[in-house]
Amino acid sequence: MSDTVAVVGPGRIGRQIALAFALAGRRVRLVDVKDRAPGGAAAVFADARREIVRDLRLMAEEGVIRDGELASALDRIEDHVGLDGLGACGFVQEALPELLELKREVLGRLSSRVAPEAIVASTSSTISPKHLADVVYHPERFLVAHWLNPAHIIPLVEVVPGASTAPAVVARSIALLEALGKVPVRCADSPGFIGPRMQALLMNEAVRLVEDGVATPEDVDRAFKAGMGFRYAQVGIFEFIDWGGVDILHRASGFLAQALGDDRFKPARLVEEKIARNELGPKTGRGFFDYSGDKRERFETAKVRALLRQLRRERP
Repeated sequence: MSDTVAVVGPGRIGRQIALAFALAGRRVRLVDVKDRAPGGAAAVFADARREIVRDLRLMAEEGVIRDGELASALDRIEDHVGLDGLGACGFVQEALPELLELKREVLGRLSSRVAPEAIVASTSSTISPKHLADVVYHPERFLVAHWLNPAHIIPLVEVVPGASTAPAVVARSIALLEALGKVPVRCADSPGFIGPRMQALLMNEAVRLVEDGVATPEDVDRAFKAGMGFRYAQVGIFEFIDWGGVDILHRASGFLAQALGDDRFKPARLVEEKIARNELGPKTGRGFFDYSGDKRERFETAKVRALLRQLRRERP
């Protein structure tokens, strides 16, 4: 795969992705495809560069990168207008707004202009590959690579192959992302993937807490950062379901569904199945994971230790 990549869309997420590639030593073409008034593209690129320089300086100040990496990373990012001249790019990341027709139109044009072996990825956060792949020339090299904002900081990238995506393309994409220091997670072709699907529910429920007068936005945010945000930085959701107990989730879900009169809180079918099989977590030897033998002690010790280390880091 060529060391040169293209990021199509110089907006917020596009410039962050370009920075992530540049920090990993890749040459990056940051591409603007929007029809603009004279001087419009230059203004957009100037704003992108301003933001990239700011974040590079912050990364250096916080010790994430060395001071000497700032100029070299910046030098690797090249402004580019239009879709011509991208033939040398081995990986092309579309990073346009979440508008289906816009993505389809640009991906169709883009995929006919890059090399046939170049991987074409969309950074869609909710639009799944099945809604995009049919416009891509050589759809076997197309997938969704969903980066989380801010993309140069958050490790996760969701990798979502379509029905036609070649296994080798998935493997090459995952290897590329890992080389950037990212944590790629493969996900089936489904709207919202993993993060956005869970996040949409979480965000809307937070807003409902404010709508219902339960708490202020400030207190909801404070509760989240000091509670779930702190915990889930070290303990996965399924790990915590097991640790707390599948039966605890089952009872809490049932109570909330009845007390609030809302079926969206009812236990998931798989939770009901776990209850029927008495697979409640470490206390029964199996939940969503296996805790037989000494696995329970190793799991709980590792999680307590990780949370204690996080507590130490966050104390003033």
